[in-house]
Amino acid sequence: MSQTLNRFFKSRFQFSLFLLFVIYLVGITTVLMGHADSLMLLTPYNLIFASGLILFNAEKIDKKYLFWFLLLAIAGFLIEFAGIVTGRIFGIYSYGNGLGIKLLEVPLIIGVNWSILVFSTAAIVYSFHWHRVLKAVFAASMMVAYDILLEPVAIRYDFWQWEGGSIPFQNYLAWWVIAFVMLLGVFSFVKKLKNPIAIYVLAVQTLFFAILIVKDGMKVF
Repeated sequence: MSQTLNRFFKSRFQFSLFLLFVIYLVGITTVLMGHADSLMLLTPYNLIFASGLILFNAEKIDKKYLFWFLLLAIAGFLIEFAGIVTGRIFGIYSYGNGLGIKLLEVPLIIGVNWSILVFSTAAIVYSFHWHRVLKAVFAASMMVAYDILLEPVAIRYDFWQWEGGSIPFQNYLAWWVIAFVMLLGVFSFVKKLKNPIAIYVLAVQTLFFAILIVKDGMKVF
């Protein structure tokens, strides 16, 4: 039975990796051909795809894993809602139409994105022989580095816009604090976080953002 399970997990990962690379190869080719604006309309579906890969490849997906994935998605959505209403969390910003259907002026998919990033970065550092606090510090820093690349892309493709057109430092600080708290909760209560696809999901997304930034001549800072 164990050999059968091992073969299944291995083939599941290989199939997922194949899909991931094919989809992003098509995406990168589309960008290089000058059709990025049309492609970026599919971003909500891409995030659903990414969340599916993370859940499908989790080493041990149980009720607790699913509970925390859903909890962080809801928490992320509510934090974003509080952010646009008050302007006191990330700074003053508003969402455009690039992320699809909105509820209370917040895209429904944005909470899922928080879960994807938290569980992906958690999976990457899961096997490190560090205290969970240090793991959360490192993973939260990874999420901020990811956001630094995401921001110019998000502005260019109408995911969201900042008041005055500049990204406040407050945004990055808030990202780090919120990510740290979420990650600490996950490291404390979800014991099996290993996920072989996680690093590839983040890597191809990062590469995709970098290509968009270079091609369109965007400024990161």
